[in-house]
Amino acid sequence: MIAAVTMAFQNAATTGDGLTQFLLEPRTVRFSVTGNGSVSAGAVTIECGPGNAPMTPTGSSSLGATWTALTTITVPANATTEYRANSVVGSVRARISTPVTGGTVTVLAVRPEEQRGIPLRPSWVLSGREPATNI
Repeated sequence: MIAAVTMAFQNAATTGDGLTQFLLEPRTVRFSVTGNGSVSAGAVTIECGPGNAPMTPTGSSSLGATWTALTTITVPANATTEYRANSVVGSVRARISTPVTGGTVTVLAVRPEEQRGIPLRPSWVLSGREPATNI
């Protein structure tokens, strides 16, 4: 079963590197950049870092690792724009590369994740059948 996992990178922010997420295996990730309010300027750069460099939650590296820009997205006013990145692995962040003015930006990423193990729902629910009743 495939489920969507949502990760937050920026939440109602105007500046900053945001949070860093780590993807152990290559994944397709859909980034959602939402401008909150009458944004008149601002841009977010989606970046990835080396797969095995130790990163702090703020995105800096003790080894001086460099970030590679995947794309830069202009923050829309009162709207959402999306970017799909294929085969992303390692450290990922959404850095506000141009400060947001006139509002804030929220950046989320959604990635598919295969769910392993036994489903917690009874098999009759998954099959769409009604359970047997004892009368």
